[in-house]
Amino acid sequence: MEELIGFIASNNRLGKILAVLDSKGPMDSATIAKTTRIAAAGKNIEELAGKKLVVLENGKYALTELGAKVSHKIRGL
Repeated sequence: MEELIGFIASNNRLGKILAVLDSKGPMDSATIAKTTRIAAAGKNIEELAGKKLVVLENGKYALTELGAKVSHKIRGL
């Protein structure tokens, strides 16, 4: 998990996406992009999905249990 925390902490965009999903709950990619003001959020979301930090459910992305843990650890940094 420390490796994931370092990976997310080194990329502000990924951290923003995790934080928004953690605080506001599941969202579609367009809403994530608008809320975080990250124009190319889709690529970042897919990166998070590849690391098993977010999952697509019913057209919306949500944090996995691991994603929530990583998000909470990053907020504590």
